[in-house]
Amino acid sequence: MGQTELIMKYLRENPLKNVTPLKMMTAYHQVIDSYLVQQQEHWGILLLLPADAYSFDQRIYPNAEKIVLMDYSSPEVLPEVLKRLPGETNLVFKIQEQTRIAIAAAHLPLHKVRCFYSFSSTAEQRFAPDAEALLNEQMDERLLPLWQENDYSKEEIEHYFADGAFSVSIFRGDTPLSTCLVFRNEEQIWEIGAVRTAEAGRRSGLAQRVVRTAVFHTLQRGYTPRYQVEDTNIASIRLAESVGLTLAVKLEHWLNYIEQPK
Repeated sequence: MGQTELIMKYLRENPLKNVTPLKMMTAYHQVIDSYLVQQQEHWGILLLLPADAYSFDQRIYPNAEKIVLMDYSSPEVLPEVLKRLPGETNLVFKIQEQTRIAIAAAHLPLHKVRCFYSFSSTAEQRFAPDAEALLNEQMDERLLPLWQENDYSKEEIEHYFADGAFSVSIFRGDTPLSTCLVFRNEEQIWEIGAVRTAEAGRRSGLAQRVVRTAVFHTLQRGYTPRYQVEDTNIASIRLAESVGLTLAVKLEHWLNYIEQPK
């Protein structure tokens, strides 16, 4: 088994926790630098992605040079993993667990800039679809303005649908009131994103109905749903909890430099 296959094997031991490195390895394997450290029964992984490869990073971290993703089976491997980091480089660390951040911070001068929560379902949960929430496996141009309000480009959305995405939406006549997208993050993990409700439909529980239906269809297809939200977005966190999703992973972003305002 080659190094890339081994890295993917280790990351897939916990796909929900490692959805970000798995997604980046899948989408950007041509430009990502990957390192695997093995010490007896333990292993460590370091991934370095050019910061301009992914549109989100390019927009949020314009002064970054590399995005750092890590995982390891034991902190004993961490010093050897960190030796692979490039020197004199603006780095954004995306780290999945608080304990691992503390270990990394002990070795590096890092400061936290944001945190994302990933919500998902549990094996015993059951979700019912809403009768008025429509599933569509083709891109509906009427929904584009709502999705684009969440900073998704038309090109991104077209790519998602070409890769099997679907939307769930509630309409009033031909007018969309609330919508979301469900798209592949990785082989098993599918993202419920681009949740948006038009002004005319707000404060009436439509987003909850749309997201609950999206979770139902995701599970029906045999995938694990993931609903990601920044920790400052209290309304979206409450939406996830009201649907019945539970917090599964915290992903924190740490920098080794000061990001200047745009």
